[in-house]
Amino acid sequence: MGELLELWKKEPAYRKLAAANFVSGIGDWFSSVAILSLLLQLTGSGMAVGITLAARTLPFLVMGPIGGLLADKRSKKKILLVSDFARIGLALSLLWVDTPERIWIAYAATVGLVVFSALSLPARQSLIPRIVSPGNLPAANAFDQTLGGMNMTLGAMLGGAASAAFGPQGSFILNALTFLLSGLLIWKMPEPHAAGSVEGTRLAFEAGEGDVAGAAPAASVGAGVSAARDAGSGAIKAGEPAPSERENAAFWRTFRRSALMKVVAIQSIAWPIGGGAINVLISVYGYQVFAAGDRGVGILYGSLGIGFILGGLLAPSFKRWPVQAVIAGAAAEGLAHIGVSAAPNLIVGAAFILLATLGGGIANAALATLMMSAIPERVHGRAFALNETLSNVTMGVSMLAAGILLDWLPARTIGLGAGVLIVLSCIPALRLLPLRRRLNAQALGAAPPKS
Repeated sequence: MGELLELWKKEPAYRKLAAANFVSGIGDWFSSVAILSLLLQLTGSGMAVGITLAARTLPFLVMGPIGGLLADKRSKKKILLVSDFARIGLALSLLWVDTPERIWIAYAATVGLVVFSALSLPARQSLIPRIVSPGNLPAANAFDQTLGGMNMTLGAMLGGAASAAFGPQGSFILNALTFLLSGLLIWKMPEPHAAGSVEGTRLAFEAGEGDVAGAAPAASVGAGVSAARDAGSGAIKAGEPAPSERENAAFWRTFRRSALMKVVAIQSIAWPIGGGAINVLISVYGYQVFAAGDRGVGILYGSLGIGFILGGLLAPSFKRWPVQAVIAGAAAEGLAHIGVSAAPNLIVGAAFILLATLGGGIANAALATLMMSAIPERVHGRAFALNETLSNVTMGVSMLAAGILLDWLPARTIGLGAGVLIVLSCIPALRLLPLRRRLNAQALGAAPPKS
């Protein structure tokens, strides 16, 4: 807890970034609760809800890679500003959804909101190591998990209360105001330093892959393009690939040589297969399995958020062993979900869900720190975008599959299978154990130990 308070005091730029993310996250919950309620009122159909939920996932397939490239090539602060201010208009456009004939506006606005979220996520994640000192990265990522849990816990509660008190239209206005406030906080944040100027920028060319443990510091954004130009002329040499092709080839070359990036990509597919099913099952557990109705769903979601809060608070205790924390956290999360599937009542089920997200929060914070410290800054945006794209698309497919399977299998059986899949998803990270000394040292902001 002390490390998180120190982070808040000593990192003013991160303080503004975190506050902006928290405020806009609360607004997202306002909008989410309100729009689903409004669609059910206007259509009485679950199909409208299903289309809206799908619209929150599919745009990542296209916009995630674009967001990553922009984060690596353009000002991250400007990307965040454009995303926030654009979402003000999109949030307000939902005020015109007042008849079934205008439902299309809700679909279009939802897609637009997700598009700008997909553009801003890589920019935000790759901005953190540029505004936070290397030694404070573990605390920053832990704090992010705590804020995410607070968003989930407070946002769902306040979103429902706001929709009940002011109607869906009031919630849409509040969401727009949160984007405005978020944008103003980002506006006041100082410009981050250029890529490559941070002490300790490192390449993740781990030993054992046929490459040296380290290399020259990462070049500044776009510097690689100059290699394809004649000195002083700015013209591309005959026969040379276009700059965009060189950048793309350089990214995948880095990917192939980095065990960490490959492990993260595999886990970004493996974990959501089980995690997507769990997302669907939370409401089913509350309503049907534990027969507790809205109260049960509220308790389970509350446990979900509290687990992330506690995970973020405990994550700094594991900052010396992030590789081990990723593996143990994912395994603990899966085992806890297996426990949920066998829970005899709501309270026991809620306790297991809390333990699951506690483990998941610790693992998420550790993985983010490893990515920020051991992957070259010049490709941070694309690395985080690849992670988010694979995760969100797989999550959407998993949620759809779980919804279909619920017509054929008991919820507890699906929950058991999902828990087992989450446990198995930590297996790829075992590849990092031989590299743990160097990766753990990098995560602490120290020079990698010599093999």
